Amino acid sequence: CTADEDPAPAGSPRLDGRHFLSEMIACGLMKAITLLRDRQFTDPDIVQDVTILHKLLSENYKEMSRWEVYKNEVENGHLKWGSVHTEAFFKENARMMEGPDGDFHIVKVLITLLSSRDEEVAAIACYDLGEFVRHYPNGRAIAKRLGAKELVMPLIEHENPELQRHALQCVSKIMVNNWEYVK
Repeated sequence: CTADEDPAPAGSPRLDGRHFLSEMIACGLMKAITLLRDRQFTDPDIVQDVTILHKLLSENYKEMSRWEVYKNEVENGHLKWGSVHTEAFFKENARMMEGPDGDFHIVKVLITLLSSRDEEVAAIACYDLGEFVRHYPNGRAIAKRLGAKELVMPLIEHENPELQRHALQCVSKIMVNNWEYVK
């Protein structure tokens, strides 16, 4: 195999380094690399590798919009509480949930994440779906049609109180007609 040959099977999409950097950011590698940078290593190769990787991740992270960071996080199933899981984010980006084809792919992925074994991921998926329902016109009907309510309902009785709370709030948002009047 030479540098000129493409080792991927014929017809498969060609992936560049940006794709892998985005994947690493979505998996939370940025935080881990930042922590590694602060450690003292005796091997200069490790120091150099960590420094280069941190630089590449930082540059790619700055180029990604908040929506792209969120989309990568959801598609990879590695949801972590942060600035993209807030009311302000959904007020600004609820329409992006439609996707370029209008198929609500991200909403469908969030609905599948409700079944995650990781309770934090399921709780964040509940929160995000609830915020989508609140801020997207006709979001309630879309979430119901895609089966979100049926998957969230059993989570109300989950043993994890944090997951219970987010599931209950999500179901409430799906069922309430005029959320603005509920405070």
